[in-house]
Amino acid sequence: MEASAPTTAAAFYVCALASYDDVKTMLARADRTSTAGLMLASTVWQCEGDVLRAESALRRAAENASGDDRPYVIDLLAPLLISRHLYTRAASLLATTASPALELGRTALQAVIDAANGAARLSAERAAAVREALPHLDDDVLRLRIHQRLALAAYYQGNAAESLEQAAQGIRLARLLGAHRFACHLHSVVYATHYTWAGDFDAAWRHALAVGREAELGGDASHRAFSRVALYELAAERGDDEELRSARSALDAEPLPEQYRERFAAGIADSLRLGWAGEFATARNVLTVLKDTSGRTDGERALCRGLLAITSIALGDDDAARRFSRQAISNSARPEKRIVAYELRYRRLARALAAVSGDLIGDIVRGRRAAEVRFLKDDPGIAALVRLRSGAVAEDVPANVRGYARLILLARERMGLRPSSGPLTAMELDVLRLVAGGKNAPQIAAMFGRSPHTVRTHLRNASVKLDAHGRFDMIARARQLGLLIEA
Repeated sequence: MEASAPTTAAAFYVCALASYDDVKTMLARADRTSTAGLMLASTVWQCEGDVLRAESALRRAAENASGDDRPYVIDLLAPLLISRHLYTRAASLLATTASPALELGRTALQAVIDAANGAARLSAERAAAVREALPHLDDDVLRLRIHQRLALAAYYQGNAAESLEQAAQGIRLARLLGAHRFACHLHSVVYATHYTWAGDFDAAWRHALAVGREAELGGDASHRAFSRVALYELAAERGDDEELRSARSALDAEPLPEQYRERFAAGIADSLRLGWAGEFATARNVLTVLKDTSGRTDGERALCRGLLAITSIALGDDDAARRFSRQAISNSARPEKRIVAYELRYRRLARALAAVSGDLIGDIVRGRRAAEVRFLKDDPGIAALVRLRSGAVAEDVPANVRGYARLILLARERMGLRPSSGPLTAMELDVLRLVAGGKNAPQIAAMFGRSPHTVRTHLRNASVKLDAHGRFDMIARARQLGLLIEA
């Protein structure tokens, strides 16, 4: 291959093995409008986190490529579409091309698509055929790609052991080839498998760190950002303040690529962090935006509603808590069709949160029915959250759900601080907010056309209901209960 004119096949191998800097150097010597040049450019943009631009480049390359070159382009483009959950488009592309040299990789990609679409049996059959033929393949780069695809297919099938085994073989091969960027893909599959199927957050943490190390060696800014975001999400779910501060600091150190800015799990981590700090009203706003964002799955919406039920309890709004709890139960029903691991986990979490909130606000029958479903009990860690309604503490639940446990316990604590003599009236709340804002009784009386005596009566009643001793204690308790949000 001449340095100034890489062939399509050569570019295909460079895109798998070379570092970001080497790919960029080769791109500078290539014709950017050629098929090879567009493949290299796509890899550069993927490393920089511009996925849409990378996809656009590969689409142009596919349109311009000759018959022999097109399969190489499709083999790069289809995984990119799969990573964006565009399974139908990926399947349609794979059906338009064939190449004996790349056929095994193409079958592995179809196994991924089948599994992601719920056709676990067909996916397993395709994957078995690929595994049987793999020992006879003498191309290490293609073997590397196939191991990653088999690992991903097994992940979608729910076969954690097979996913981890295929990823481990791929990681060993990537290490031999010095393919640091590709190792990022493999470690990210292992991270996802431990996070959602195996429930081993310590292993997930190690592989999230490994993604960052390999990304640093390969110059892949996108995977480096993924590592930072994943560590932040894990720290929040583990409920560890020190880990969370460190992860948040790393996350804020440099801008994130666009693909990670609206990441659902990061939004959930934000809401947990805010809840621990007692900022329940802000957490509620974050969850409302997350829930209403287009493209959310039923599991994602269910988890948002489960968390909204808990935050509503903390804010003293039991009617909203009851509504969100019932909606979470409805959204979290497990469909007959097989669903992917992260979606199943979100539904289980939503069901557990709904069960706890129902019990706390007196919707006991519905809450206990929600807790008795089998698919919730299939995850002992998440099922342990339900026991928090009866006096358990955060240390009684596994580390991988302790962040949710902390939020539940804070909401339960807030319930214990509620006024024991009935809710504050609208007038008592108005007077209390004005006092918190620095107004005195005569000033408030003038605003409402009442006497200062009447205003002081409202303040005394509010103080009794809040079980407070003095004006400062009354305002402090009101703030603690979230009653002064509009002050």
